[in-house]
Amino acid sequence: MFKKILLIIALFYTIALAILSLLSSDDLPGVEVEYADKIGHTVAYACLCFIWYQVLKSYKFSKALLIASAIAIIYGIILEVLQGTLTEKRILDVYDVLANCIGVGFISSILIIRNKTQVKNL
Repeated sequence: MFKKILLIIALFYTIALAILSLLSSDDLPGVEVEYADKIGHTVAYACLCFIWYQVLKSYKFSKALLIASAIAIIYGIILEVLQGTLTEKRILDVYDVLANCIGVGFISSILIIRNKTQVKNL
């Protein structure tokens, strides 16, 4: 049951991220923080990677973190390309892809450190 709930959460989050990424940025609320867009990308893709890692781990995938990281990075690239091709007011931004990758790298590093620490404690 827990696995199914995790999967539903991951699918919902993934779809919501796509919808928010492809909406006109005029429809989104403005935030007056420097680099808010890049911080948002970093956090959003760290969360995406973490959620998919939890799903894959619950289904006992070997290399769950590697797969989740690849999913998040590839998904981010696809959404950026779609922003550049499907929307008129959004553009493909290489720095958004970089921010996505930083988020994935950050959460992956934390999970690797946490997993190594847990093994040592046993």
